[in-house]
Amino acid sequence: MADAESLTYAFMRAHAAEAAQVLEAVAAAEAAALLARAPAHTGAGVLAAMLPASAARAVAALDDERATELLGALAAQPAVALLRHIGEPRRSQLIAGLPTAAALASRLLLGYPEDSVGAWADPHVVAASPGTQASDALERVRGADSAAEGVFVVDAGQRLVGWLPLARLLRAPQGAALEALMSRPDAVLAANTPLAGAAAHPGWRLNSLLPVVEHGERLLGTLTRDALERALGRALARERPAEEDTLLGLLARSYWEGLSGIAEAAATLLPPARRVGGGDDER
Repeated sequence: MADAESLTYAFMRAHAAEAAQVLEAVAAAEAAALLARAPAHTGAGVLAAMLPASAARAVAALDDERATELLGALAAQPAVALLRHIGEPRRSQLIAGLPTAAALASRLLLGYPEDSVGAWADPHVVAASPGTQASDALERVRGADSAAEGVFVVDAGQRLVGWLPLARLLRAPQGAALEALMSRPDAVLAANTPLAGAAAHPGWRLNSLLPVVEHGERLLGTLTRDALERALGRALARERPAEEDTLLGLLARSYWEGLSGIAEAAATLLPPARRVGGGDDER
């Protein structure tokens, strides 16, 4: 039979959201102790599912090397959401320890208010100049760190001038220039748009991803419908009563009843929850 530690990490990988709620309910030092031992991508998956303020408290309790390792394994949006809740100078120290691309993305997105589109945009997009040949653009897509739905076409000033979906790029003659193949994006989002306003944008009727532009139509990145929903969900979660975030509250609603038996094994290593406040938790 697998040991308890292995089962705990398996639980964290399979049920990141549930593990996140456990760690949100315990002291930051206890959450940090588990994250310090977990494989980086496993720990990052749980951090991404946690409320940013709780995740930040746990990361702040780690040493710089481990904290930057976990941050580096996160996508740009959850990493920045977490970093907003870490004070200076520690925040700058952690950003300085990230890979160059991740550090630049973090500084860029942190320049936008937390409730704006710019704060939640994904800056890791495939962009090319109008004169780029289709074959070269396709190589950039293949070499991208994450799956790309197409190529954004930008001019010398990084202004968005067109968009080429992946399906069209795959069918295009290899020597054709992007400017002859591209089309104007159906819709764009301004980086300073409030999240609530972005949710009402008519562009979502036809698209699951919209480009985000800064002042002067400079391409900042993209925002997906899923990322927008997560951002809005985080805002609602911050408004919930505190007792709903405790493990005792979750148990009272039998939240764990549907989980597999691995949850019981995971409980041996996941930190125990402490009662918040002195009131009676029975309903």
